[in-house]
Amino acid sequence: MINFSDILELQDEFITHLSSERGYSKNTITSYKHDLKEFIKYCTEIGVDTVDRRTIRNFLGNEFEKELKSRTVARRLATIKSFFNYIVRKKDLKDNPALQVKTPKTDKTLPMFLSQQLVEDLIISPILRYFFDSIMIIVSGNKRTLTNHFLDKENRKKLSPDLEENIKKLKDALKKKCKNHSGFTIDWLRSEWIIFYTNVKKVLNDFFPKKTYNVPKYIECLRDISIIELFYATGIRLSELAELKIRNVDTKKYLLRVTGKGNKERLVPFGDKAFLAMDNYLRANKRSWNSESLFPLFMGTGIKPVSYRTIQRKVEQYLNLVLELEEDERFGSHERFGSHERLGPHMLRHSIATHLIDRGADIRAVQELLGHASLSSTQIYTHVLPEKIKQVYKNAHPHGK
Repeated sequence: MINFSDILELQDEFITHLSSERGYSKNTITSYKHDLKEFIKYCTEIGVDTVDRRTIRNFLGNEFEKELKSRTVARRLATIKSFFNYIVRKKDLKDNPALQVKTPKTDKTLPMFLSQQLVEDLIISPILRYFFDSIMIIVSGNKRTLTNHFLDKENRKKLSPDLEENIKKLKDALKKKCKNHSGFTIDWLRSEWIIFYTNVKKVLNDFFPKKTYNVPKYIECLRDISIIELFYATGIRLSELAELKIRNVDTKKYLLRVTGKGNKERLVPFGDKAFLAMDNYLRANKRSWNSESLFPLFMGTGIKPVSYRTIQRKVEQYLNLVLELEEDERFGSHERFGSHERLGPHMLRHSIATHLIDRGADIRAVQELLGHASLSSTQIYTHVLPEKIKQVYKNAHPHGK
């Protein structure tokens, strides 16, 4: 058994230990704090002096009654086990009751990923989003109505057949620019905005006030394009991207120096498109690769780094925009991706891993690229494309046919 007083005494010290000695990331520390808070809250409510195996099992049962996912409950138990191991060492105890509690079985879900075509559409989606937003601000009296018309294909047709044609022209121009590998500069965006604004104003003239003109946030647009390009080019985590500084980018060798879980550093390669996107963004933001090396690569307000939550929210918005705008069968339905909780930066991480393995990349190279400590974390991507693996087997194995 563990004395509840020891739990209260050592909880803060344990968190400090995880941060300073174990080198855990901020996100991981936050998860540990939350798990311990919930466990201590439960123990306080039932009024225990000591914690044994039964107490822990009852706590897990209580969490399941809240309809939490088994993965979340399993993480709660992992936190308790780790904390109790720390208490046992500190207090020189012989018994850790948490070790006697079995971990709940978790559902093994396959990672959701984007097709390569959807990734290309996602890269240009910030331009569509900022252009659409600017039109909406101009016609602010009808903002909600116009938003619905832009995001729904049938509504766009009802509003004006010419509107759909203008959106198609803009998307074609963006995709052509993207494929030509020439990147999006601020001057090019300005010229495309003028064309789009002029054409849309013709077909939606009744919505437009006579003297109002609005300009998209070009720099934020280029920043978001760069973020998406870098996510897909490297497969790095949200926390790794948000903490990048200009000095972490080797522009000669095309390598990123990122700090992953457990404070482990690794070098991650990127390609021409990602470099061009970052370079265009820095130029538009009046920065360069020779700027102060401690400046964040992606900026929010002033010289502060863009926040984790902003990146998360933006990528979710762009994914939703792409999935709502596209109804072509080759893209699949929006429902294919399940709940909106699964739409976010991690989907791009899943996508690059899936696409690399689909093209024959060595699984250990993919493991190194993603910064997985265990190969088992990478192996899940081999289950995503079973037909591809079957074809490789048939072609490579002597008895495969």
